[in-house]
Amino acid sequence: MHTNRQARSSEHGDFAPKDASKDTPENPNRWQARFRALTPLKQRLILAFIAILAGGLQFLSYAPLSWWWTAWVGLALLIFAFFYAADWKSSVVVGFSWATATALFSLPWIGSFVGIGPYVALSIVLGLLTIPASLAMWLIAQSSFPLALKLPGMAAALVAGEALLARWPFGGFPWLRVAWGQVDGPLAPAVAIGSTALVTFLAACVGAGLVALTLRSYATSAALLVGALFVGWALPAWTQPLPEPTAADNARVAVIQGNVPRLGLEFNAQRRAVLQNHADATNELARRVHQGKEQQPDIVIWPENSSDVSPFTDGEAARIIENAAMNIGAPIVVGTFTYTNGVQNTMVVWDPKTGPGDQHEKIYLQPFGETMPFRELLRHFSDMVAHAGDMTPGNGDAVVTTPGTDGLKKVNLGVATCYEVVFDGAFRNAVNHGATMLATPTNNATFGFTDMTYQQLAMSRMRAMEFQRSTAVAATSGVSAIVDAHGDVVKQSKIFEQKVLTETLPQYSHLTFAARFGTWIEGLLTAFGILCVVGAVLRRRGGDARAGADEVDGRDTEQNMH
Repeated sequence: MHTNRQARSSEHGDFAPKDASKDTPENPNRWQARFRALTPLKQRLILAFIAILAGGLQFLSYAPLSWWWTAWVGLALLIFAFFYAADWKSSVVVGFSWATATALFSLPWIGSFVGIGPYVALSIVLGLLTIPASLAMWLIAQSSFPLALKLPGMAAALVAGEALLARWPFGGFPWLRVAWGQVDGPLAPAVAIGSTALVTFLAACVGAGLVALTLRSYATSAALLVGALFVGWALPAWTQPLPEPTAADNARVAVIQGNVPRLGLEFNAQRRAVLQNHADATNELARRVHQGKEQQPDIVIWPENSSDVSPFTDGEAARIIENAAMNIGAPIVVGTFTYTNGVQNTMVVWDPKTGPGDQHEKIYLQPFGETMPFRELLRHFSDMVAHAGDMTPGNGDAVVTTPGTDGLKKVNLGVATCYEVVFDGAFRNAVNHGATMLATPTNNATFGFTDMTYQQLAMSRMRAMEFQRSTAVAATSGVSAIVDAHGDVVKQSKIFEQKVLTETLPQYSHLTFAARFGTWIEGLLTAFGILCVVGAVLRRRGGDARAGADEVDGRDTEQNMH
């Protein structure tokens, strides 16, 4: 009887039913048996190594390498690790190691801005914030659900974790979504159906399908792999075809990368030179237009912070911008600051005849950069706190409109300023309020030649695919780019060069499924993951209760026999 109780305790303590079918991880093969024979410390060290490897593979999927398939392998390793985790503590080790490693590999550019301490601290915090999703994935993995339910349930739990991190704390930090590494892969078109949440889910399903394949559960593997590829590639082509543009809808766009005088934080001390650089590049474009070497643009887009000297408070800055607009004969979208509601990071349309017009005040502000949580506390630990801003977020519809006078095309430009592009709601808000073209004006000069600018460009490309809009990326120092509605880069600059990019681009007014229902898709996937966790917990409790009842019955039988 003691042996029977011990077996039942083991069964329900590690969520590993002994009668599981041979094609599931619950039935230990030779390698699992060897692994279970190790001490808990050795098990966790091995699991941590596997999770770190998975994080490295996740990093390789991000730009500039963009090896999208490595994320599939990494997610397969992550899922396997949760199956092997004997207890909840081991699952925390897996999730923390994976998320922290992904951040450490992917975000060293943050260290170039604020130093290694905050960069490492952020990576650790991101690891800690992944613990809820880690526990959820482990509970599902160790449940008595069939493998065909466990694997997509774990993928949905991963989406739920990303949904949380996209909103909390301090407004969220969704920079490391799995979806961003899929922009060049076959799953990317699904973003037009279910936004980034669906792409993450499909990538995790592919990883899960690889797990099922190694377990010789071929039907489950085929369903996951074929299903993910169908939804990711075939279904969008069928349900979300890009309309044929008409010449009347086309607009000529000019993107100005003026460049900065030098690298690092010091460039802000030369902000007048930055403004002059962008004006000079625009004036050179105007000269070429007047000579007939370039077509007349309908709109000119400058980067974020292209006029750190605000033209609303500085007459000389206003004069420089006004002259550039008059020379080019087209409205310029200028990145500057306004002060009517605190300090706001603003993109303003500057028309050559009427001056400043529509404005977009940045809504999603960067914590510990444009805002500073716990300022009074943290200033005792780092001098960098003094560099953080105290800005006020905007609350508009993220659309600025050019007048469309004097033979120029009217453009309804949806704007996501720099950091805003990482949030689903930024461009979704703009498109649902009539944006026919998108722009990501950004200031990345402080990050030098790091991966940051390429990662951000990949996000803009994904947004172009999500909403099927031509997208302009205007950076102070690179990489600037023009992206078509398929997410393909038409033209781009190098880092730290003065460059003018021009292209005639179609304007679209239709709404993709993601624009209309993207939030609902994310909510449904998150709910599915949560339901799987609840079911796993209830089944565990029910199993524990049955085991306890069996033990009592066994004791009664034993006493009656005596």
